[in-house]
Amino acid sequence: MGKIKTLEKYLAENDFLRETAEFHFKLEKDLAEVQPLDLPPREKVLELVRAEKIPLLQQEKFQSQVLDTTEKFLPRELAEKFLRQEKSDEILSRKIFWAAVDKLVPNELKFWERDDWQENYCPICGRRPVMAQLKKFNEGRARYLLCGGCQTLWHWRRVGCPYCGNENLERIHILELDKKIRLDVCDECQVYLKTYCDEDEENIYLLDWTTLHLDLLAEEKNLHKCGAVELE
Repeated sequence: MGKIKTLEKYLAENDFLRETAEFHFKLEKDLAEVQPLDLPPREKVLELVRAEKIPLLQQEKFQSQVLDTTEKFLPRELAEKFLRQEKSDEILSRKIFWAAVDKLVPNELKFWERDDWQENYCPICGRRPVMAQLKKFNEGRARYLLCGGCQTLWHWRRVGCPYCGNENLERIHILELDKKIRLDVCDECQVYLKTYCDEDEENIYLLDWTTLHLDLLAEEKNLHKCGAVELE
C-alpha cells in the first residue's frame, strides 16, 4: 500500500504522466493471472547462465516455458520473435509480452551481484539495459544496469558505455537534469543512459516511464535511447 500511495503522490506532482500510468496499471491488471515460472534455484541459474553466457530465457528449455505462458496473450510466432530480440513494429504486443515476462521471473532472480554476471546484456532475458542505478559500495558507489524487459538489475563496471563499449572518459559526459536522475551520455554512439543516483524511491524512479520528461529533453539534444520496450 505504501508503494501505491507514493506513486500516487508522484503522479499528482507530475500529472502529465497520468495517461501513461493508467496504461501501465491496466496492463498490470490484465496480466494479474501470470505467475512466476518454476525455475531452478538461484545458484543453479547462475551456473547455467555463466557457463555459456546465454541468458536464461533464451535457453531452449526455459524459452518453451515462456512461450507456453505468453501464448495466452500473443501469437507464439510473435512472442518467439520478441524473445529473440528481433525488430518489430508491434509496439503494443511487444509491451504486453515483456510485461508478462517481467511477471514470469521470480524476484529472487532479479538482482545479480558484482561477480554474478559481467556482460552488457540481461542475464535473464538478453535485452540491453534501459536504465542504470548507482548503489553504495564501500567508500564509493557501484553501477547496476536495469533491463527494460524483465526488470532484472545486474552489476556492471562503473566506467564505460554499455551499448558501444566506449571507455574513453573524454568521450563520455554527464547531464544533470534532475536531482535524482542524470543522463550518462556517450559521445561515440550518441546514446544516453538514465542513471538513478539515489536509493530511497527506487520503486518509482526505476520505472522508465516515470521519467519520460528526461527522454524528451534528451531527444531535443539529438541523443538516442536504447533498451526501451517501446523502441526495440
